[in-house]
Amino acid sequence: MATTSPVPATAPVAAPTSSHLELAARHYENFPVGSWLLPKRVRRHLHRIYAFARTADDLADEARDAVALAAFRAEFLRHLDGGATDVPLFVDLVATIRECALERSLFTDLLDAFAQDCVQGRYDHAQLLDYCRRSADPVGRLVLRVHGVREPELDRLSDRICTALQLLNHLQDLGCDLHERDRIYFPAEDLARFAVREDDLKAKTASPGVRALVLHWAERLGRDFAAGWPLCARVRGRLRWELRAILRGAAAVLARIVAVGGDVLGGRVHLTKLERARTVFAGLLSSRSPRWPGVAR
Repeated sequence: MATTSPVPATAPVAAPTSSHLELAARHYENFPVGSWLLPKRVRRHLHRIYAFARTADDLADEARDAVALAAFRAEFLRHLDGGATDVPLFVDLVATIRECALERSLFTDLLDAFAQDCVQGRYDHAQLLDYCRRSADPVGRLVLRVHGVREPELDRLSDRICTALQLLNHLQDLGCDLHERDRIYFPAEDLARFAVREDDLKAKTASPGVRALVLHWAERLGRDFAAGWPLCARVRGRLRWELRAILRGAAAVLARIVAVGGDVLGGRVHLTKLERARTVFAGLLSSRSPRWPGVAR
């Protein structure tokens, strides 16, 4: 687990005010829950969580500033422990943590993963799954907690979905993750298995090896999403609509990846606004599981 050196609690911290919460919720792609489908009270809590995650992630991804991220963590913990009340984002978030009884570890796991992004750019299989356990799975558990759900079995279903969502984002961004951040999240073992060199990931179109790697992971993620789909029926209220919309969006992205033969470097694999809207309405109208690559119906 990657960590950063502690910094004084008085270190400067760039944190957004409450006015940034909606912006964070709209733009943070790894945390798609929090739309108009959910009740206003729930959205308020989720937008605070996403603003926290967005700010920390930007310090790791955009600024590549481990020192600032460590200062952000220290300031958050100072607010959480009652030692400060001067950063609006943290004041609002601590109120949510208290009201919803959210576990501290879910936030520190996220911060650990963001800190790891500052220092690690290559992974083996075990490291990748551990990274997703801290970078993605806490989000789903926080969503469940805000909705009053605390069941180990549902946590496991949520983890399966959230890890797959994280990896689907990385699969779509396979080229730009390397170009822009010098990161290859997919395991070195798999790159070797499909004879993929790092230079292959910098090309404008995918080589046969890259296509095979991508399609392999698309099928694996399809099985993971299918395994997590029963969560939609196990939660209550509007959350089931939101989860169905998210998973239908994931199915649509996987279908795009398959349609371009795994060419995530040159083909269009991100959904248009119209395609995203269709997944939302499909989630509202149907409780039937979508089609997943590699999963027979």
